[in-house]
Amino acid sequence: MNDQPYPWGIDCLWLASDRDGRLGAFLTGGAGPIPMDVLAASSFPVTKTGAMLCRQPKIAAARLLVSLKRPDDFIDLAERGFHVYDWSDMGRTSRGVTGAYEPIAMPETPISIDDLPDELAAVARLLRMDAVCFGDGIPLDMETLLVCTDGE
Repeated sequence: MNDQPYPWGIDCLWLASDRDGRLGAFLTGGAGPIPMDVLAASSFPVTKTGAMLCRQPKIAAARLLVSLKRPDDFIDLAERGFHVYDWSDMGRTSRGVTGAYEPIAMPETPISIDDLPDELAAVARLLRMDAVCFGDGIPLDMETLLVCTDGE
């Protein structure tokens, strides 16, 4: 059972690390699946992760992977060293991808968990995806990789 309810309709962000220790920032669009392990961490609300990431220093150049009208927020996170993914549903897709987290921006210099302040590092340690490399820049279907909920 979840300690935190699914934040339905709130475009929040959750973190994970990949097999190489890189960090991914996943924006839900208010409906994308969130791993149960993330929601079970009642000591840190998933709705506060994005604000904490935005307080981190910019340390890298960013590369936008898709064409967007307003890419500023995605680039902003990538400049902080995070691989940035956005939920792609049936209504929006740029690569023919539906129902997956689509890579939007990548940092030129990725950071690792050890580069984060303790509170954020603890959040990032909740979820390590050993079968995934964020540097590959491919869409990720979280529901095939992890036990998730989408709030429905």
